[in-house]
Amino acid sequence: MGEYLDALWSDLEQTWDLAMKVNDLPEKQRGDVEAAWQEFKGSQLVDVQRTEQEAEKPPKKIFCTNIYGIEFNPETKYWVPFRHGEIDLAKFTED
Repeated sequence: MGEYLDALWSDLEQTWDLAMKVNDLPEKQRGDVEAAWQEFKGSQLVDVQRTEQEAEKPPKKIFCTNIYGIEFNPETKYWVPFRHGEIDLAKFTED
């Protein structure tokens, strides 16, 4: 379970780090979804093609290349990770 869980945790940390680049901005700036998208889409972690195909415009849900993504919460004006991919439970018994 160790290596697989470590990889999942690392992916989640990377996704949080990306979200915090915008969350650390003042509320008015982080609440500007279009400006946030411009910031996010420059990251290699972001699946730009999938986000542009599946999300509204401007996207309030950003898909990452790992199993996570970042979603805008309009009440709090923060971007928070969500999971869009599957977790392979069989791998928890392999390590």
